[in-house]
Amino acid sequence: MLKKEAEVVDIKGKHLLMDAFECDEVILNDPSLLRRILVKAALDAEMEVLHCYFHQFTPQGITGILVLATSHLSIHTWPEENYASLDFYTCGDKEIIEIGYALLKQLASKKAVVYSISRGIQHAETSTKNCQHAESTRLLNRGDDSDHVSLQQILSGQHDILFHQKNRIQDIQLIKASDIRMYLDEQLQFSSLDEHAYHEALVHPIFAASLNPRRILILGGGDGLALREVLKYKEVKEIELVEIDADVVNAAMNVEELKKLNQRSFQDSRVTVHIQDAVDYLSLNSACHDIIIIDFPDPTNKKISALYTKEFYALLQRSLSHSGLVVCQSNSPRDTPIVFWSINKTMKASQFYTLSYHTIIPSFGDWGFHIGSKTPLSAPILSTDVSSTTLPSDFTKLMRFSPHSLSKKQFAVVNTAEHLVLHKIFKKEGLYL
Repeated sequence: MLKKEAEVVDIKGKHLLMDAFECDEVILNDPSLLRRILVKAALDAEMEVLHCYFHQFTPQGITGILVLATSHLSIHTWPEENYASLDFYTCGDKEIIEIGYALLKQLASKKAVVYSISRGIQHAETSTKNCQHAESTRLLNRGDDSDHVSLQQILSGQHDILFHQKNRIQDIQLIKASDIRMYLDEQLQFSSLDEHAYHEALVHPIFAASLNPRRILILGGGDGLALREVLKYKEVKEIELVEIDADVVNAAMNVEELKKLNQRSFQDSRVTVHIQDAVDYLSLNSACHDIIIIDFPDPTNKKISALYTKEFYALLQRSLSHSGLVVCQSNSPRDTPIVFWSINKTMKASQFYTLSYHTIIPSFGDWGFHIGSKTPLSAPILSTDVSSTTLPSDFTKLMRFSPHSLSKKQFAVVNTAEHLVLHKIFKKEGLYL
């Protein structure tokens, strides 16, 4: 049994975890150059390098690690995504945050998130800096499989419960610790640090593809964050938001911290809220929309899997104008590629033409989306006039997929009401094993 002797142990390690975006893909695929960059960083930090190993993958991507006398420095690159993750840990005395920034500069990173953690100190805060350079703090989370653990860590430390309601639908927790987070049934829905990366990717590409985005329907999204992005478009005249859980909307409309985050989006006169099941709403309403945005939770169970079926997408077909478009958040093309491509295949089985894309969201990793249309899109999706903080200037960069992800396309299935399988595939792909 371990004894708890003191709040501070004599380690005092410094730990940087860095997400580097929009890097130079040539640099990210050059093992000798990356080796020189990392060794220089270690020497600048006055560390002794004991061993180096760099492995180059086919057709691209590198994993490299330096074993240091005072710990380690490692890098993993995805050149096709212009992305790299770095892990820099030392028990030495020298401050390494500026060396971390120098590393990012060497990778030609245009955007980055740096997690600075003090090791050996219980309940230490995790300082986080966005390299565009707004500062905030958060505890690191790397996806669904650690949501429960991260929630328990937050609850065991210093935090404020902004909103907590357990109803017949789900358990809602809105928590302020080093960031603001919403959990539904202990599954992370967003972190205030990087939710813009998700919601900008969900909303802006479909607006770039739309010919006449006047009438908008949002299914889910009761936190008001996708709604915030939609309201940036002045040509939008009407927005219907359908959310099954009144308590989520209540939190979004009344909790000051969440109102600030969603920029009081529910107060806009163009918005009408319907507390209703999405299937019921689509079945009972004949109105046509120019854009439908689907912001449902992941298909972790049979009930949610039913919202990703051929029958559900057929209802969407009926609710779209002739030139209308639908976008659906579709899980990770890297971690759950069969789920991702099965959603695509199911949409196609419902007579949609599809366009797939993805982006990096630090809290969740590589995250994907599908746009569906009644007719083939006539022009490439390049950009919109509305500025974003996380998307590239050319949206076509989001439409390139790794060979690994594309190789899983052959295993995709059509998810139907009579043959609900998406939640089973989701579990088999490892998030909930």
